[in-house]
Amino acid sequence: MQLKNEKVILRDFIESDIEDRIHWELIETEWQLWDAPWEIDEVFDPETYRRDQLNKLEQDKSDDQIRWCFEICVNDESQKHIGWCNAYRIDREYKYTKGSGYCTIGIGIPDMLSRRKGYATHSWMLYINYFLDNGIKDIHTQTWSGNKRVIGLMNKVGFEECSREVNFKVINGKYYDSLTFKLNEHKFKEFCDRIENNEC
Repeated sequence: MQLKNEKVILRDFIESDIEDRIHWELIETEWQLWDAPWEIDEVFDPETYRRDQLNKLEQDKSDDQIRWCFEICVNDESQKHIGWCNAYRIDREYKYTKGSGYCTIGIGIPDMLSRRKGYATHSWMLYINYFLDNGIKDIHTQTWSGNKRVIGLMNKVGFEECSREVNFKVINGKYYDSLTFKLNEHKFKEFCDRIENNEC
């Protein structure tokens, strides 16, 4: 499956993405300082990851199956792979759950040369509209209070803070809060209209 606009392509995971992800996990790792820095010390085994992903690629996906993850590529001749959008579930206390719960989205763009070019914004526009078009209305996102860039993205596209866990983690000797945001669909649609009309 593939979604696209003038800036980005969201597509299914393919075999060549495996080596990109290993590179981002082990070499080009700056993104990990912002995504979830308390997870940096977790062990990443490239051979286990490669085997698991190859096994997943053998499983057929129909176009009718809701995608909880897309890879992000630049929409130009290069179609450079720069990151991913993903989703998971949280419960009514805004904690991760494997059961039913609120759809909660995230984004990662490890490729540093692709930052501040609007790719994250346009990826989330596609991704959020994909869920809305598939009848998923309660869309959330989460981060920590030190990740100012992604908080700016959340506010820009129409998310509003709905929960804050104060002093969630200590990072580099400083306390930070855990933040959960809920999408205001009206604000999101207004933002999309402004983008389409070149008003922002």
